[in-house]
Amino acid sequence: MAQKPPLPSPPAPLPTPAASSSQPNTRASPTPSSSSSSSYVTNPEEMKIVVTGSSGSLGQGLIQLVLSATKHSLILVDHKPPPPGSELDNPRIEYVTAELRTYTNFLEILTSKRVDALIHLASYPNPFLAHASEIHNANVTLSFNALQAAVEAGIKRVVMASSVNATSAAYAYGEPTYDYFPLDEQHPMRPEDAYSLSKAIMEVQCDAFARFNPEISIASLRFHHCVDAKKNTSHLVKDARKDLWGYVLMESAARACLLALDVPWKGHEVMYIVGNQHTAQGYNAEEIAKTYFPKTKRKSGPLAPSQGFYDCSKAERLIGWKHEGGRMPA
Repeated sequence: MAQKPPLPSPPAPLPTPAASSSQPNTRASPTPSSSSSSSYVTNPEEMKIVVTGSSGSLGQGLIQLVLSATKHSLILVDHKPPPPGSELDNPRIEYVTAELRTYTNFLEILTSKRVDALIHLASYPNPFLAHASEIHNANVTLSFNALQAAVEAGIKRVVMASSVNATSAAYAYGEPTYDYFPLDEQHPMRPEDAYSLSKAIMEVQCDAFARFNPEISIASLRFHHCVDAKKNTSHLVKDARKDLWGYVLMESAARACLLALDVPWKGHEVMYIVGNQHTAQGYNAEEIAKTYFPKTKRKSGPLAPSQGFYDCSKAERLIGWKHEGGRMPA
């Protein structure tokens, strides 16, 4: 095996951000509209879908897929204006700039637009963009507001962007603990950092909302690093060990979002959405598992040479998703 780079030190504590007098670009908080107790969906092949965090990379990939492969229309919501090159004149797209941490803004969008479904992507995407208190509190508030507003607006189809880090992975301060490979959704969650904790709490929120609202379907999709093309981490095999040499193609992640809106089941389900092969090209999966996680057991025999470390069979079973192939959205 190639010479391994030294083990990186745990990340240093983040500094407290300086106070700022600047205000975010927000709308005035509107008076909440009357909520509905029934979903607006009349044709699941032509839904009006709200996508929050639409200026992010996954949001942009989702826009492309919707316009090229479906008849759905989109209401794209973000705290900043549409990025350059946005399809401002497309009749199937509406842009809304709003601060969704203000609950009345969220509720007004979902109720006034007669929305059929919600895909909630808005969040800090890692723990390094702000102080831990900001990362955690913003993400947890956004996810609660999304679920509460969806319920009040009568929306029955909800997708929430979770992360493989809900179990503790790339951002663990020490070595993450994995009980077995490949990981499935039954594996214990052991978050350590503010971002991972916010995703674990989001999944608990979804459980609560599904229990209290038995007619809703909520899918928490645990995405790995979303990329346009498969990366090769063979030169960083030790550095990439924490998140288990994983990735997901952008188109595949976007497809999972749409498939999770078209389901017959009710309740809340968590699913891994990760590529089926690891990225440490040239390395045997069983070999690197034994090297970096010698105490981790196997669920059912040795790993295949290029096999990924995440079991995505639940996503295939519940929404028909495969990383390559599988069901296409309506």
